[in-house]
Amino acid sequence: MVRLSEDPAYGFAVGRVRALETALLDRARYERLIRTQTGEEFIAALAEAAYAKFLEGGSADVQQALDKAAGENHAFFSQYALDGWLLDLVRLPAAIRSLKTALKSRLSRNESELAIPAGFVTPSFVSKAHSAVAAATASFDKDRDPAAVDMAMDRLMQELQLEIASTSEFVLGYLGLHADIENLRTLVRLKAQPGGGDRGDPKTDMEAAFLAGGTLALGDFVATLPEPWTAVVDRFTKAPPYGIGDETFRGYLEQGTAAVADRHSFVRMERYGREIELRFLRQTRYATFGYEPLVTFFLLHENELRNLRQLHAAKLAGVTGETAQDLVAYVE
Repeated sequence: MVRLSEDPAYGFAVGRVRALETALLDRARYERLIRTQTGEEFIAALAEAAYAKFLEGGSADVQQALDKAAGENHAFFSQYALDGWLLDLVRLPAAIRSLKTALKSRLSRNESELAIPAGFVTPSFVSKAHSAVAAATASFDKDRDPAAVDMAMDRLMQELQLEIASTSEFVLGYLGLHADIENLRTLVRLKAQPGGGDRGDPKTDMEAAFLAGGTLALGDFVATLPEPWTAVVDRFTKAPPYGIGDETFRGYLEQGTAAVADRHSFVRMERYGREIELRFLRQTRYATFGYEPLVTFFLLHENELRNLRQLHAAKLAGVTGETAQDLVAYVE
């Protein structure tokens, strides 16, 4: 467990967070949403929760309702965040998404100019965004692979968030765990592909997708690419000196290897990864001061909105049962 701050200035914010946490969906409500058979049933179940005030009727309004809920979540965080770096931290993902969309649109039209969208708060961030855009463009021009843009923007966001949160042990711990989770998923994906990697070079692909800030080094991933599955799981789920990872990753990697062996999707592996991150955030449940409970509430709400977006799309597509269950990342 990381050391949490004891800043009493956030005492009132923590009190508000504790009051609002009861409005987050619990397991029973999720189970009801999962059991719904149609989009209409999903809306009816959602209307019984705190989202009723955002719903104006009709399945077409669900995504709009969730957008409004996301806006309210951001507004609440902005109201109670007393430090500028916290505001920068939560504004950055939207700026990255705007940049990613603009870059993909520009590349699809073979245009050469791209303005960096608002949201990159310092000149150094703008400079890094330009560098990331240049790297993504060069990679796309070579291979015509849109994934190059996604990887470049994901790396940019991780780099900038690590810089923004450089004084926060808690946020750095969360970002580092996220990096490990994503890097392990990349490793499993590359090992699952015959010949290794989308462009035939697993080492190059691992380097291109690698996120900084985690406990697992790039060299560790490159070294394990040619190893058998059992050896990979052992290395990354045992602490030193018996391995290079942590037992926390065992279930996550086992789900990934099972998906490869059974030729299933990686949805369950993704859920396990998200739940590992949620357990890290839950360290703040008993904190009475500091900014960490505010950050945790914001991220828990963001996770809930992601669950609901995915579940709603699944219901419209007729997905039910175990497959729908795996779309929901939740921990007590």
